[in-house]
Amino acid sequence: MRIRSYLAILVFACLLGGYTLEQVLGYHFNHVQILASKHTQSLLRAKDFERIENSTSQFLVSTDLVIASGNTYLIFGAKNMGDYISTELSKIQDANLSPALNAEIKQTIIALKKINSYLDTIGKLPEKALIAHLQKLLPDYDAVSLSLVKSIQFMMSETNQIITQDALSLEQEKHFISNASWIARGIFLFLIIATWWWANRKICNPLNTLIASSHNALAGNDFQVSDDAPTEITELSNDFKLLTQTLWHQASHDPLTELYNRRAFERNLNAAIDHKKRTSTINEDNRFLCFIDLDYFKTINDTCGHAVGDQVLVDVARILKQKVRNYDTVARLGGDEFAILINRCPVDKALEIAEQIKQSINQLTYHWQGENFQLSASIGIAPQINDSSATELLNSADIACGLAKNAGRNSVYLYDTCDQVFADNKQKLLSVHYLNHALNNNLFILYKQDIVPLQQQKVGKVFEILLRMLGNDGKLLSPACFLPVAERYQLTGKIDRWVINAVCDHFMARAEELKSIKTIAINLSGHSLTDNELETFIINKLTQSQIPATKICFEITETAAIKNINRARLFMNNIKALGCQFSLDDFGSGHSSYAYIKQLPTDKIKIDGAIVANMLTNPIDFTAVKSICEIGKAAKQEVIAEFVEDFRLVEALTALGVDYAQGYYFARPEPLVVV
Repeated sequence: MRIRSYLAILVFACLLGGYTLEQVLGYHFNHVQILASKHTQSLLRAKDFERIENSTSQFLVSTDLVIASGNTYLIFGAKNMGDYISTELSKIQDANLSPALNAEIKQTIIALKKINSYLDTIGKLPEKALIAHLQKLLPDYDAVSLSLVKSIQFMMSETNQIITQDALSLEQEKHFISNASWIARGIFLFLIIATWWWANRKICNPLNTLIASSHNALAGNDFQVSDDAPTEITELSNDFKLLTQTLWHQASHDPLTELYNRRAFERNLNAAIDHKKRTSTINEDNRFLCFIDLDYFKTINDTCGHAVGDQVLVDVARILKQKVRNYDTVARLGGDEFAILINRCPVDKALEIAEQIKQSINQLTYHWQGENFQLSASIGIAPQINDSSATELLNSADIACGLAKNAGRNSVYLYDTCDQVFADNKQKLLSVHYLNHALNNNLFILYKQDIVPLQQQKVGKVFEILLRMLGNDGKLLSPACFLPVAERYQLTGKIDRWVINAVCDHFMARAEELKSIKTIAINLSGHSLTDNELETFIINKLTQSQIPATKICFEITETAAIKNINRARLFMNNIKALGCQFSLDDFGSGHSSYAYIKQLPTDKIKIDGAIVANMLTNPIDFTAVKSICEIGKAAKQEVIAEFVEDFRLVEALTALGVDYAQGYYFARPEPLVVV
């Protein structure tokens, strides 16, 4: 039933109750008015009878004098009095009087007329015959007058009795109305309470249930549908349930593969770990976390396009759902990473499932413009240990997956606490999950290391921005601990963005300190050189921060620059248009092609530290440093040497014409902000 139907019933009930009350009370009020009017008429009639009684007394006195004493002169007055009384009685006589009273009035009028007839007869008699006739008439007269007196008394008594009855009826009716009004108030109050209770039960309670269900849904619980409710609330409840289910699905599932996303998977993983800690650790309750990273996915995605890349992910998701059991949990963590929580499974069965998944993925082949692309996967498996947390379990599976990749890809690696290789990697490498956690919670710290001029006096501070990260134990971690993971999972661009943003914000708040600085060197990863969004971010940030772009020098590695030299050159030219400089870092360590100096718009060359450190003991390294210095001068680029740790190196580098030096001899890295 709809709410408007409930409201119609409520209104109808109120109107019906009010109408019934009005009719009942109206009837009794009218009855009281009738009784009051009747009582008033009875009182007036009593007055009339009282007046008639007095007149009758006078009439009888006069007739007595005429008939008994022969005073004929009173005949005329007595007759008039008799006619008057008869007329008054005729006026009183009507249909509203009792039959007995009407009959008595009729008899009284007859008696009056008879007495008047006696008077007429007496008035016509001669004097001689008067006495004899009066004596003869006197007995009849006495009988008629006695009857007249009794009739008058009866009428007075009857009238008084009627007055008493009317007064009693009127009083009873007033008392009834008083009681009825109180009963009506009680009934009306009961009706209001009953109506409120009914409306509260049928409308308010379902609405409160709907509100409580909404709050439960916001808290992450299931939305309960209201069944015993008006149609509108039921429909609204069903729509809310569908909406919450849709939103919950969107919030917990990957839209492309329809698998659980990272957030939902971590929630399920935490729930499974909590359950494991509360229950026994029998083999049937063993759980394994399977971490899957697709090999060569980036190649397929970049070569064949995103449509093919999306299809690859959908196909892999389909394979994962086919190979696992109903009570296992499959998720896409992001990019080309997947995870499976394998429940109630011995280790050999977990390995069997992982092998089947690996083989099925390896059978996926994609054709593009005459070329065949084959997919494979590296899979790491980590068992749930009683005291391990979700983060630790993900870390172990992630590192196991990395070791599977290092083993040649397309392989499965099982976590083993006794495996020294695994233990070493776990100590050295952070997981991608903690790296994302560090990015989201600003766990990076900026350091700096001075760069000192060798050929000229110092005209301003020059230093390189270095990066450290806070680990789980609160200790600082060097880039060697997290950059390999960042490069593997394409997070270096996010780190570069964080560093640039932090440096600009730092010096925006320290305008006086910025005046004494000549150059701030910031490292960029190879991935950033092809990142259009990062290029736009750098341009916007430098423009908004009002930091002179001429004070910023971006360091890129030779190896990263030559991977996509055309795109790197375009990126560098767009940034240099602002006034920024570029330094070619680790020059001489990789391909060592001097031709790239002519192709890249760099302003400085930074010699690889390994060459500089050994130049005094290794003639080849010395010659390489000398050659790089000469190339730099020819290209009109400043040359910087790193890893300078003693005075002998300073002298040699100065003699070769190196412009700047960086190393422990001059300064060790220190926090950009001294706490």
